[in-house]
Amino acid sequence: MDKNIGEQLNKAYEAFRQACMDRDSAVKELQQKTENYEQRIREQQEQLSLQQTIIDKLKSQLLLVNSSRDNSYGCVPLLEDSEARKNNLTLDQPHDKIKSRIPKEKESKVDCAACLFPKGNK
Repeated sequence: MDKNIGEQLNKAYEAFRQACMDRDSAVKELQQKTENYEQRIREQQEQLSLQQTIIDKLKSQLLLVNSSRDNSYGCVPLLEDSEARKNNLTLDQPHDKIKSRIPKEKESKVDCAACLFPKGNK
């Protein structure tokens, strides 16, 4: 009978040992996933912050353009869609990097749609 109890204890110990190893493995996997998700969240928050900075700069430029348009029939400089695609410009790039990729002659090119419409026909 002692031999039977010894075998049962060995089986129970082996099952306990395997359960502990499974638990430790699950804990490590959970920690790794948590670290990966936290890293992705930090990167996305950084990207969101950068995009918000770009939006704020664009809004201030738009306000400046609109205020100068109210004073005269000025034109708004815009890149054409084909030029933007050619330069591979995206919102996730910092404003300075985007601006540095635009050649000076293209930067000065204007779309005079604002000039075509008198002030009263906005």
